[in-house]
Amino acid sequence: MLKAVVPTTFGVFLISGFGAYLSHKQIINKQLTSQLSCLTENLFIPALIFTNFLKSLTLETIYMYIPCIIITLLCLIFGYITGILSNKYWIKEKSLKSVIILASANPHTTNLQLQLCYGLSGWFSLMTGKPEKQIEAILVTTVIIQTVVVTSIRWTIGRSILEQHENSQNDLEMTNLSIPQQNQLNLPLCIQQPSKNENDQQKKTFWNAPLCAALVSIIFICIPTVQNTLLQNQIIYNAIFVPLSTISRATSPIILLILGSSLYQIYFANQERTEKYSTILYIVFNRLLLMPIIGLLLVMFVHNQKIIDDQCQLFMLFLTFCTPPSINILLMAKQYLQSAEEIVAVILLNSYLLSIITLPLWMITYLMIFFK
Repeated sequence: MLKAVVPTTFGVFLISGFGAYLSHKQIINKQLTSQLSCLTENLFIPALIFTNFLKSLTLETIYMYIPCIIITLLCLIFGYITGILSNKYWIKEKSLKSVIILASANPHTTNLQLQLCYGLSGWFSLMTGKPEKQIEAILVTTVIIQTVVVTSIRWTIGRSILEQHENSQNDLEMTNLSIPQQNQLNLPLCIQQPSKNENDQQKKTFWNAPLCAALVSIIFICIPTVQNTLLQNQIIYNAIFVPLSTISRATSPIILLILGSSLYQIYFANQERTEKYSTILYIVFNRLLLMPIIGLLLVMFVHNQKIIDDQCQLFMLFLTFCTPPSINILLMAKQYLQSAEEIVAVILLNSYLLSIITLPLWMITYLMIFFK
């Protein structure tokens, strides 16, 4: 098992290391990482959602994964609740409320879990007696569905949380101004108010590219003729689906390069950083220790009620609660709350380092309970 977990996590750090090296050589700068994050949100992630959803599901099989979708949604809901309650009762950092919520609620669902699917399918085949290819297909489909659900919700709710936090900060800054300062700023603000409202309206829109890609994918699945034409007609497949698949494969490496570059620019190159490491450890504790306990209890309930009989699929669902925070929250911070970039980068760094220890331990715990 360690042979599957350690190389996978090491691969994440290797690609991130390339991003840090490119920043050190000044090949990638802060402006470029912001542009790449915007491109990822509007092109790479939608392509990933669309192509993987269509390849993994049909109208006849989608009902089989409804429990998977529900458990994934519960993972997000419990994560949001954990973030809110932890900040209210023991972390108590109002200025980091949005970061604490997002880091607790958003699991890493693609890079780590897909690699674990491939690395552990042979082992599960020996344990269950089922064909390795069949187990691998179930595990991969589960991860893809989770990726679609989590990514769509993450960019919708997460974006709203960050924008609300940014507006609260702006209101607080205006409140803290002295009366002469407020009078001095009053006239320019009145003059600029129409354009500001227009920009806010554009910024706060509910729709985003990942969510639109998920909805379009569902429409295609609900119309089997359209889905079959796209996947089976060789001309259409090569003209549309293959280019989108090629684009989607760039998602993971681009995100990891952005992570490494941001870590270097924000953390390693900053000699005056003043992070509260106790706060960071509390946030990491939420994601790597508290959420797995919640996930283990939920999976045990689902198994006892025979809602999902496949223990391999349950294992992959449980891992959703155990993975470190999604790297995408750094992309969202770059887009919608630049003041949170530094703390998000440090949280991700510590989370991925500690997950090398915590992830195998939770995997072993699961196996001891369900594979006696």
